[in-house]
Amino acid sequence: MLPKFYQNCAHYVRTPAQYKMLEILLMLLQIHKTVTIEKLATVFPQPIRFESRRQSIQRFLLLPQSSIPYLWFPLIKRWVKNSFKAGNKRLIFAIDRTQWRSQNVFVISLIEQKRAIPVYWLLLPKRGCVIWENRKN
Repeated sequence: MLPKFYQNCAHYVRTPAQYKMLEILLMLLQIHKTVTIEKLATVFPQPIRFESRRQSIQRFLLLPQSSIPYLWFPLIKRWVKNSFKAGNKRLIFAIDRTQWRSQNVFVISLIEQKRAIPVYWLLLPKRGCVIWENRKN
């Protein structure tokens, strides 16, 4: 289900119980193709009340080990090392701000073969439009 390298990374930063929960959540995501906590809690195979399952999943996703530096950075680092071994290739990054639903998102992406792979993203607290008074100062 997970590449061997990612399994090693996940084992390194998680307890055995956290790793098992990660495996179950990934399996449920692949089978049910949904990302809402409520739907995952409905199908999560744990013999406790729905609300307890929902809170358990929510707490798991809020763990520091579920943050971008623990989950995404090791994968990007490994991919860059494997893809750009030859010294003649340049790394090209794009910086973008985009509106996604009601969120203003700042994204840094690595460009590879005309595709942008997000490396880091940040939800910005302000709306995307520019206010002229703020820009003048």
